[in-house]
Amino acid sequence: MSATKPPEAAPALVPVKRSRGRPSHTVPSELYETRREEIIEAARQVFARKGYSRGSLDDVAKATGISKPTLYYYFPSKAHLFYELASQRATEQIALLAEIAQEPDPRQCLIGLMRHQVQQVTSEMDFYRYFFDHRPLLKDRQLRLALAKKLSAYSDYFYKSIRRAIDAEILPPMNEFIATQAIFGATFWVYKWFDSGRFTPDEVLEQFLMMIGVIKPQVDGKTRPES
Repeated sequence: MSATKPPEAAPALVPVKRSRGRPSHTVPSELYETRREEIIEAARQVFARKGYSRGSLDDVAKATGISKPTLYYYFPSKAHLFYELASQRATEQIALLAEIAQEPDPRQCLIGLMRHQVQQVTSEMDFYRYFFDHRPLLKDRQLRLALAKKLSAYSDYFYKSIRRAIDAEILPPMNEFIATQAIFGATFWVYKWFDSGRFTPDEVLEQFLMMIGVIKPQVDGKTRPES
């Protein structure tokens, strides 16, 4: 009788060493996303009340009722939180521009885009003041690139609208990139000097439209579109 072959030994189980800290969310859970959105909304309210420069992560943590270490788990710095807010804002603005861009008349489309630009800047001057003058540095390259991509998409609506206006001879032949940058320079810069006690957003828009020749100067007390 031959000897039976002894069974092979089962491979030893090697314990997996966990890294320090909480596990990363490769696929964020619903609870994680919910809490993250609560923090973003609280930050939006804190910054609206105190300003982006004076509002702090301590204020945000207090508003959400969570500890600061827990807040750091979701957003490692104020810069991360601000860029997330800016990214969400860009998404919202792009959706609005997409609606305006459906206007079939090239003149009215350009006017609509510029009206939107002036209104949003004059209504949220503290955001633009912080974004352009005090925006914090962010080491997260992926987040920076994501925001840059959205800002590029935002600009594209103006490039295309100006090109349509040029083709329709509403604007003279010009480079749409330079024209867009000029419009951005004028409309974004509004946060530097706008005074609601002196002007309304519509009055500012009217002046810009006259400057680029989209509407005529006042005739009988009223501005008129160029024919």
